[in-house]
Formats: sequence, C-alpha cells, structure tokens
Amino acid sequence: MLYEVRAYTFTIGSLDEAVEDFGSIIEERTKLSRLICFFRSAIGDLDRIFHIWEYENAAHRERVRAEAQSQAWWPPLKAEKILYQQTRLMTAAPFRASPRTGAMGSVYEVRSDTIHTGTMGKISAAWDTHLPAREELSPLAAAFANPANEFASGILNEFLHIWPYRDLNHWAEVDEAANRLAGWRDCSNPFLKARKSEIWVPVEYSPMH
Repeated sequence: MLYEVRAYTFTIGSLDEAVEDFGSIIEERTKLSRLICFFRSAIGDLDRIFHIWEYENAAHRERVRAEAQSQAWWPPLKAEKILYQQTRLMTAAPFRASPRTGAMGSVYEVRSDTIHTGTMGKISAAWDTHLPAREELSPLAAAFANPANEFASGILNEFLHIWPYRDLNHWAEVDEAANRLAGWRDCSNPFLKARKSEIWVPVEYSPMH
C-alpha cells in the first residue's frame, strides 16, 4: 500500500472553517479511497490539519486524484485561506503493516524522525524486538517510512509514527514510563539524525479518534 501524508497550514482564524468544509464532502471523498486519520493541530505549529490517505499503488492514487478533480465538490478548501501545503508519499513500516483505526484516544502524538540513509531496516528489526513491551504502555496506531532509496520526493529518510493517548496527562505518564523501559530508547537512537514531536486532536469524522 501507498500512503499520502498531507498537511495544510491556514490563515489565522480559518481552521474551523477548513475542517467544516472538508467534513461536508468527506463521505463522497472516502468512497474513492480510504482515509486513515484527520487531525487538527493542538501543540506545535498551529492552524493546521493533518490527514493520511491509503492507495493500492501510485497508479491508484493518480486515478483517484483524477476522479476527485472531476467532481463538482472538489476541492473542498478555499485556496485563499491556505498558506502552505505539504505532501509526503510513504509506505507502512513492516512492524505495523496496516494502520489501526477506531477509538484509541483524544490526543495523538505524531513523531517525525529523520534517520540515517539505509538504516530503516535496522530500525524495523529493533522495533520488532522492543515494540511489544512498549505497546503494553500504549498502542502504536501507525508507522510509515520514506527511505531515500524508495521515493524521490517528500521528506526523504523520514520515519513517522503515530501514538494515541487518553489525554495529555496520559501522554506524560507513558512518556516517563517509556524512558524507563529497558532498550526502548536505545533501539532507535543510534540511527536518528533529528526528531520532532507534535500533538494533534482528531476531528469528528477522523477514522482514528
């Protein structure tokens, strides 16, 4: 499967309108391809939405894009309210081959790690070993990768993982416990060049909620 990770930044005060506009056509859009999540920013860069779409492959993505653009209801967003757009094409990490959806939490941490070229296989092997213990603290909703040898666009060598929590208190409790978990931090750190964490909240129509 191919996953398109999209993020938009809007003019101040127009985020609610963007969420409503997308919600008005979401039923029609999801007939074309599967929506994995739809979040709005809470901590980090603000006035943003973040959504992930699943496709069978690049050809399927192009067919869906063409079909959507032929519809009167597309695009749902007002171009003059959009400041920035970002799209990344990624594949699911082998240890979480299919993203989880459903009721998992009220806040989601989206971690974006930049890894050294050629190390995704090593991180995958390490997570295969250590993820079961980490998931005893909280579940991993999804994980995606963009190794430089697979794609030629987007944020190359990015490793993206998404974690749901009941609330920010739960996030803080789990983060502290994970720091004490033998081998968990050390299994990734040797392969990382940079890390970023953002907190998002699901909108009403998000499949992850």
